[in-house]
Amino acid sequence: MNSPDLGFLWLLAIPLLPYLVYVLQDVTFISGVGYILLLFITYHVIQKVVGVFKISNLDKRAVFISGCDTGFGNLLAIKCLRRGMPVFAGCLTEKGAADLRDASASHPGKLETLIVNVASDESVEAAAKYLGIATKPYGGLHGIVNNAGIVGSHFYDDMLTLDNYREVVEVNAFGVIRVTKAMKHLVKKTRGRIVAVTSICARVGLRGIGPYTVSKYAATAYCEVIRQELHHFGVSVHILEPGFFNTPMNDETLAKARMDKVWANTPETVKQEYGERFFVEGREKTISLMTKFGSPKVDLVVDAYFHALTAQFPRLRYHLGMDSKLFHGTLRVL
Repeated sequence: MNSPDLGFLWLLAIPLLPYLVYVLQDVTFISGVGYILLLFITYHVIQKVVGVFKISNLDKRAVFISGCDTGFGNLLAIKCLRRGMPVFAGCLTEKGAADLRDASASHPGKLETLIVNVASDESVEAAAKYLGIATKPYGGLHGIVNNAGIVGSHFYDDMLTLDNYREVVEVNAFGVIRVTKAMKHLVKKTRGRIVAVTSICARVGLRGIGPYTVSKYAATAYCEVIRQELHHFGVSVHILEPGFFNTPMNDETLAKARMDKVWANTPETVKQEYGERFFVEGREKTISLMTKFGSPKVDLVVDAYFHALTAQFPRLRYHLGMDSKLFHGTLRVL
């Protein structure tokens, strides 16, 4: 059984804030800043201490993870297996599944790989049917990890089509909904957890990545809704909001190829409106920003996933990466 949800403790600030204003009304500005800083530090210290407590019996906590061919999903599956957890890994390709089996052969956790395309109703339904039988020894699923995602086509909206948006939303948004709806009855049985990766782009809209941003906003909204609905069943829902990390999905060569394809399919009237130079400079700037802000510390995301699955008091949201916490976080507040 999950521990009580502490996510709404911030509501205590409603009666405390007026009291704090009253207490600090005669305090100097510098002292006031000091008090606020002390409260900020105290909050984070408490959060760190509470986050240390873990659940037990990991060898009986089965999880399903989508998108395990490469990247975060692959690394999370290996980490869970290393800790002895039973893992049902959804892979898009047979090669991805075989590589994962080879990489985790020596770990104590039990691994089963499934070929799952989160953009296909039939594929997800088949996986859910199999899991309904395969998870009986564990009483159901302890966790669903919605990790599968794509970047898709990106550049200015004038150069994109509805199909460009549909392709990304089908995986990043409907994929999360499709998997969760098909499998959440297995999580209800264990009063377990649903975890989804969205993005800092679900907080701040950045130009040039419209389809991806739209899909992540949608996935976040869905998670916020079902968090409230599933609370009655003891199921908790957690969102990861990473910034830019160096994963195969953010490969520079692939990004360049995606933008070149978009430009090649752009109508001539739009090309004339923007000009070749605009596209070339925009493409190079995008790749430069990916290089500058892309963090190699992918373990931050993997550890956050694992914490959401195994902590006694997991966070409702995880902000990951310095760009997520500082740059984009500041933009969000402003």
